Amino acid sequence: EDDDGNTPLIIACKYGNENIVKYLIDKGADVNKKDKYKNTPLIIACEKDNESIIKILVDHGANINKENKKGETPLSIINENKNENIFL
Repeated sequence: EDDDGNTPLIIACKYGNENIVKYLIDKGADVNKKDKYKNTPLIIACEKDNESIIKILVDHGANINKENKKGETPLSIINENKNENIFL
């Protein structure tokens, strides 16, 4: 974890590395751990509009209702990106 609270899983989500995301989750990475801005890996994946990583995180228990410091949730970000059906 770095000074901003970025975990390896958050960083993998930022860069869209699906294989690393799967590997880290398989090794026990916390899918709901927040950085210092209260962003979860799922919030990051939603900001990047990375559907495959979003599905992996949700399938492994990521909370779709956790808010970051700006009050954004994964659902609100997806709605902004006009991709409402991603969680269906």
